[in-house]
Order: sequence, then C-alpha cells, then structure tokens
Amino acid sequence: MKLLLLVDWSYPCDHQFLTEVYAKNFIDKGHELTWVMRPQDPNHQTIEYKNWNDSEVYILPSSAYNPGRDAARFFTGRIQSNPLFKTDIDFTKFDLVHVRNDLSMGLAACYLANEFELPYVHQISHLKANSLIEEAKQGFNGRTSWIKGHLGKKLRRYVANSSDMVLPISDAMKRYLQNNSYTTPMQTLPTGAEVVGDIPTENILREKYGIDEEYVLLYMGSMSPSRKLEFLFDVLNVLEIDYDVNLVMVGGRLKSNRERLKQAANKKGVSDIVKFTGWVSDRVQIQSAIATADVGLSPLPTDSVLSTNAPIKTLEYMSLGTPVVASTTPDQQDVLKTSRAGLAVDYKVKSFVDAIDELLSSEERRNRMGKRGRDYIRNNRNFGVLSDLVEDIYNQVIRENKNE
Repeated sequence: MKLLLLVDWSYPCDHQFLTEVYAKNFIDKGHELTWVMRPQDPNHQTIEYKNWNDSEVYILPSSAYNPGRDAARFFTGRIQSNPLFKTDIDFTKFDLVHVRNDLSMGLAACYLANEFELPYVHQISHLKANSLIEEAKQGFNGRTSWIKGHLGKKLRRYVANSSDMVLPISDAMKRYLQNNSYTTPMQTLPTGAEVVGDIPTENILREKYGIDEEYVLLYMGSMSPSRKLEFLFDVLNVLEIDYDVNLVMVGGRLKSNRERLKQAANKKGVSDIVKFTGWVSDRVQIQSAIATADVGLSPLPTDSVLSTNAPIKTLEYMSLGTPVVASTTPDQQDVLKTSRAGLAVDYKVKSFVDAIDELLSSEERRNRMGKRGRDYIRNNRNFGVLSDLVEDIYNQVIRENKNE
C-alpha cells in the first residue's frame, strides 16, 4: 500500500504508536509511507523535507495548522491555499489517506478524497475540543478556549463524517461519538506498548533525582489542568503516614503546568517527597523509570470527557511489569479486569490510598500483577498485533471503496 499519513505530531517523532506501527512495522511489511508532520518550532514558516526510515517526511509551516482559517478556506473552495498543497507531493499515487486528529489536515483530506477518489480514514485519539470547553468552564482557560472548543467539535464531526472510516481510541469514545451524530462506520483502534525483552535493572531514576525513599510511585504523562493531578498530593498526604514513599511525576510538556503542580504540592505539604522530571523522550530513561516504580498511577477523572481516553501510561506500566492503580474509566477498568495486572478503583482519595496500600504491603502480589501485565501486553496490545489490525482496516476500506 501507498499511504499518505497526515498526523498531529512534530518531527522528529517520539510517539511510540507512530514509530513502532508505521515507521518500523509497516515499512518491514513493504508498505510505502509519506508523512506530513508539524514543526517543533511554532515560528517555523517554511516547508522542509526529511527522510525517516526510508519514508518521505514533509514538515509544514505552523501556518498550515489553523482550523478556523482552513474551515473558511474549505467552505469557500480555497483549501488548496493550505501549505500542504504547496509541496511536491503527488496525491494521485496513494491508495489511502489517514488523518490523526488534526482538523486542518482533516479538511485537506476531505478535498483529497473527493478530488482524487482517495479512501480516507480519520483517527481520533482524544477529544481535544471537548477538553478545551471543559477547561474553560472550570476557569482554567478563557472564552477563547470555549470558542475554539465548540468550533473544533463541529469541524471534527464534519471531517469524521466525510471519511470512510473513523478510528476512535476506545469503545467508550466510540459510544460517545455514535451518540453525538457521528454516522461514519467506526472501528476501535486502541493504543499499545512495547514489550522489552529484559526489564531494566539500573536505578537511573533514583540516582539522577536523589530518591532514597523505600517506595516509588510513578505518574507519567500530561499535566494539563483538566487532569486534576492535585488529587495525587492528597493521596500522598495519607500514604506518607505509614510508608516511606516518593511520588515521581514524569512528563508535562508545558513548564507552566509543572510549576502550577509544584506550587500545589508545596501547599499540600508534600513537596519534599514529589519529584518532577520534566518532559522525557529518551526511551531508556522512560523504561528505567517505570521499572523502578513500585506502583504506576493513572488517575483520570471519571466525570470528565477524559473518561473516554485509553491512557498509554497504563499499558506502558504493564509492559515493564509495574502494577497499576487507576481510576475506573471504561478502558482502564476493562484492561485491568481482564489482565489482573492492577486495580481499577473509584476516583476518590480513600480508594486510591487503600489500593496503593494493598500493593505496597505485598511484594509477592506486586510481582504477580507485574507478570500478568507483561503477558497481557505481549498477547493483546503489542505493536505487532496492532500493526496487523491497522493493515486489516486499511485493506477493508480500500476494498469497500473500490466496490462502490
């Protein structure tokens, strides 16, 4: 297959799904990929060409990613003004175009699908527009965020309903979309994790950040206000009464989010047992951090649109044998119930404290859960399994498109 991938990620790419499924496995399967990616620098204003594992990569200027402007262009017949169409890409050669989340590229794909009769698949890995609206309502962002959110919801539904197949990240998201006027056929495309052969034994995390407490709890991922991660500091306040414990917070691309949480930890009186690493892209360091942790945490609020997410952090903890305590969002609850690799509990301080206590009090139980987690990822959510699933979906869409 010759695939055009319009993704919401910058180059160089450190996204595990994109790297493992496409840049590695799809190339090994003999498919030909052309990538279109965002620039890392928001002030970048030229089109650049790169090569990634024998695949062409086009890095567009930041001006290519303005959904409001591109909506005006699209609905007045001027979407070709987007910088995507200033590249030398031959759009006639592709068997399928795949868009991951991005609305500007979704509008471009609508044009390509109509102009060149290209099968079009639209992947939705998170409901960003809904999150913008929630954060505005909660006072984290202003009215601009609220407006962008509502515009984003309308555009997302339009581009998704213009595609041949929608790929939500979870069954919960699929149900949400179907209940909100999404009419295109859907198939859940979950995320996954890499199962490494040998679990790292080096204590890079402890050495680098001077952690000498007996137990390490780990949170990894986004630190946006909508995650309400101050919740973990309340949990830690109770746990430290009985346990010598440190909470390590890995991730948080925006420094402002990390600083906000540092201030919150200080107010809660736990700043001396919380470590912030900042954003980490080095896989060796990430894997070492997970392997060092005694328990991995994934406390998504269950009364939020975030409950439709399928957090990769849960799977990455499991892939390295670290037991998980997570909130009862549908995907996390299903994964942990099926795998028996952790505990999915109510999004309440006492529930998290009790679950973590249950695991910290028994090394034997932690080890059993860790082994089950690795087995589950190896058999169900490794990138080889997901590569085959994506390939089957593409073949189905291409076949059905030819039969129309």
